[in-house]
Amino acid sequence: MPTAKETSDLILAEARRMIEQDGVAALRVTELAERCGIAMGLLYHYFTDRNDLIAAVRESQFLARIEEDSADLDSLVTSPNKVGSIMRTIIDDFSDPRHPERSKYRMDRLEALSATRHNPALQERLTLAQARLSREIHRTIERAKADGILAEDIDTKALGFMLEVIPLGTSLAQVYGDNLPESDAWNALLLRMLRALAAPTVPQPQTTAEIKTKK
Repeated sequence: MPTAKETSDLILAEARRMIEQDGVAALRVTELAERCGIAMGLLYHYFTDRNDLIAAVRESQFLARIEEDSADLDSLVTSPNKVGSIMRTIIDDFSDPRHPERSKYRMDRLEALSATRHNPALQERLTLAQARLSREIHRTIERAKADGILAEDIDTKALGFMLEVIPLGTSLAQVYGDNLPESDAWNALLLRMLRALAAPTVPQPQTTAEIKTKK
């Protein structure tokens, strides 16, 4: 028998699938219950109404992958090759504008943000979700400072914001066309920026090729 969390996750995942395939208007609660193989009463046990369900979908879109990325970044602070591992992850994974899977996650976040335009309640919900996420990112940054990886005078909130803004901003790649920079040029620019953030005493890779070889 599925647990309460498993049932809730099933409902949310199926609702998200329906919304992403055919839009919010296509989400019919009766059909959703049928797809999940549950009674309507049970569905409303987990989500108070259709709007609550849509808001939960938007929140899951907003947090898609970013929570895992935050945890991955936190684990790298204690890895043997701290600086190289962190730089490689930010450049190759978080900020690659041509990464198809990550492009989908970024568009999910943008879609969720766009939905708050005329929905103050959803905006408040996403603001609270972002606050939780930001606390985790800030904690990781402070750990990196304490471990001598980052320069101590780096503003924690500013860096945390930058670490989210750059990957999200790469969504523009979908419409940049011929103006999108070559991967090597983009990666070299990111590396140059990241080197400026590191503590002066930390040995740093000088090229993107170097950070790719130091696993």
